[in-house]
Amino acid sequence: MVPRAYWKGFLKLSLVSCPIALYPAVAKNERVSFRQVNKQTGNRLRQQLVDTITGEPVASDQKGRGYEIGENQFLLVRDDELAAAEEQARYQPYTEIGATAASHQDEGSEAISTNAQATTAISETILPSAKATSTVPDLADLVPRPIENNRTIEIDRFIPRAQVDPRYLDTPYYAVPRDEIGEEAFAVIRDAMRSKDVVGMGRIVLARRERPIILEPMADGIRGITLRYRHEIRDEASYFAAIPKLKLPQELLRVAEHIVKVKTSDFDPTFLEDRYRTVLISKLKQKHSELSKKAPASKPPPENVINLMDILKRSLAVERPTVGSRSPSARASRIHASPKGASSKRARIRKAV
Repeated sequence: MVPRAYWKGFLKLSLVSCPIALYPAVAKNERVSFRQVNKQTGNRLRQQLVDTITGEPVASDQKGRGYEIGENQFLLVRDDELAAAEEQARYQPYTEIGATAASHQDEGSEAISTNAQATTAISETILPSAKATSTVPDLADLVPRPIENNRTIEIDRFIPRAQVDPRYLDTPYYAVPRDEIGEEAFAVIRDAMRSKDVVGMGRIVLARRERPIILEPMADGIRGITLRYRHEIRDEASYFAAIPKLKLPQELLRVAEHIVKVKTSDFDPTFLEDRYRTVLISKLKQKHSELSKKAPASKPPPENVINLMDILKRSLAVERPTVGSRSPSARASRIHASPKGASSKRARIRKAV
């Protein structure tokens, strides 16, 4: 069964747009997870917010955000301040692009202002005279326009897939058209990228935050992969700087190359099985089946039956006939107390009729 769409909106390329839906390509609910429980009762535990200084519990509505600047010192940040920063970030030029533009100003070219407050100048980043100079980059194509709304993925540029460093790849999604009207526009964008062997790079707003995303054809659909930010990737130079440059013997290299050739094969997802998860699920199923076997039969305790009988006996003892009705014992005594001639009298009446 297809899961619920994670995101619904529009995919836009220039003046072409189509409604799409994003579905998670990773099934996180398939992971085996555990809950914290009480060992004695088996009940689930609940964590409580506690002030680290006073030791007093704190209500959830008093929970806020703070940026740590020292030991037990925090800068309190309000939600409206975060919303304002989010809105300003949509119009903020990229830092290095602004620095590049400033360097070209010294060379006599007319480029964009690097002042962060001049957000209205984004659409006028390069004048026609500057575009004619081959040494000046086309900064207008590098500075993206603000996203129209939180439900639009606008493709800013196309790049070769091989140039995307795998370290930046974050979370994959499947993009599909939402209705028949948008299927043609969806197919046009997909097949255009496939014919040129490129991927589209754009931006998407997820959880109120703008994220870079690449879009690439995949079968009849499009695969979207959000990218990590540049500051999240560590520089490899600090790790590889101490590795010495060695001159390897040719014979040693040939032996290693032969081993590599022998072990070369196609990629097979079979070898990506989480064997620990497989074993763990098997053991959990066995544990559950043993628990079911040990469960006692559901029948009422003996003391409950005795109590019920006592209640019924007491009910019979206090039972009194309602008006117009007689108990079976009363009716029986009336029959035995009737005169002996009553039956013969009824017989004579029937005979006369």
